[in-house]
Amino acid sequence: MPSGTSDTARHSIGGALAAAHGDAELVRTAREAFTGAMSTTFMVSAVGVVAAAVLAAVVMRDGKGEPTPEAQEEPPARELAA
Repeated sequence: MPSGTSDTARHSIGGALAAAHGDAELVRTAREAFTGAMSTTFMVSAVGVVAAAVLAAVVMRDGKGEPTPEAQEEPPARELAA
């Protein structure tokens, strides 16, 4: 946004369009700034979602693998002390 715009115009697209008072150049600049910020936000969010999905896949993965024959045998029964 141009340096002469008000704080209201800098904080929301509605404020920018209201402050433009029909100035086509300011309206175009406000819309470009809004869509540019939205695109950046969506890309950062998409990267965060992919990172969360990879993290969930790694954390939830079963790391035990196939049981070995020794692991399938039953442990010896313990005798009860009298």
